[in-house]
Amino acid sequence: MTSFLRRVVALCKPRIVLLLVVTGAAGAWKAADASPDALVLLTVVIAGALAAGGANAINQGLDADIDTVMRRTRVRPVPAQQMSAQSAAGIGVVLVGSATALMAVGANALAAALTLAAAAVYVLVYTMLLKRRSWNNIVIGGAAGAFPPLIGAAAVAGEVTAPGLYMFAFIFFWTPPHFWTLSMLLREDYAAANVPMLAAVAEQRDTARQVLLYVLLLGAMAWLPLAAGYAGVTFAVVTTLLSIIWLRKSWPLLDGGTATKTLAAYKYSLLYLALVFVTLAIEPMLPWYAQ
Repeated sequence: MTSFLRRVVALCKPRIVLLLVVTGAAGAWKAADASPDALVLLTVVIAGALAAGGANAINQGLDADIDTVMRRTRVRPVPAQQMSAQSAAGIGVVLVGSATALMAVGANALAAALTLAAAAVYVLVYTMLLKRRSWNNIVIGGAAGAFPPLIGAAAVAGEVTAPGLYMFAFIFFWTPPHFWTLSMLLREDYAAANVPMLAAVAEQRDTARQVLLYVLLLGAMAWLPLAAGYAGVTFAVVTTLLSIIWLRKSWPLLDGGTATKTLAAYKYSLLYLALVFVTLAIEPMLPWYAQ
């Protein structure tokens, strides 16, 4: 039983789930003005983890052939023959279904519907429709990862809110530069698996240029909540500074960049998103906060 649970946890990609849970909780925290109902917040965290893990499990069941080819993914439960593709997909369906039901009971029907929609976008739009067909796969299909803060905000407010939509948009535009930086490290693997991730079908400089343009866009987006009246200057300034750091880390990629520098830029993109959302969530608690 213990070994089976370890395989299930590995199937769910816990590190990715953790980041999605942080953004989902931030959405709930922001919607509640830094004082969310404990039960609703707990529901967002648990249901969010189950839904994200379930979608990842279904993805691994469907992508078993690709994962077998790529060095980074060969150790996953399905390509390592620790679990069948059918079992992985089945576990994923159960987890997503459980998450949707939990969200309906612990929060509201809208949050439950958005939870199901997020999993559907990841599985149907990204994995099945776009991943193997278009270099825009992560641009469009990556919207699935943008749902957690929208779900968190809806769980608190019972409706789709402007801050929730902003957080959705922020992750939507964060996703391409994040994954394209990773694809620079895995260019040969993606090419071998016939997955048209941008770095596998475009020149390094072109990919790096796209990364920098998206990071610049995120820096500009930092000021939208202040202008709209649902965040303060602290969020705008902190997010701008974080974006400048990301630009500095990604700039060497224009000239090729070493694997070490590329990996550093990729890892920073993860820290970047977490810090941006934590800042947005806790800003109302700061003594000088004023919208």
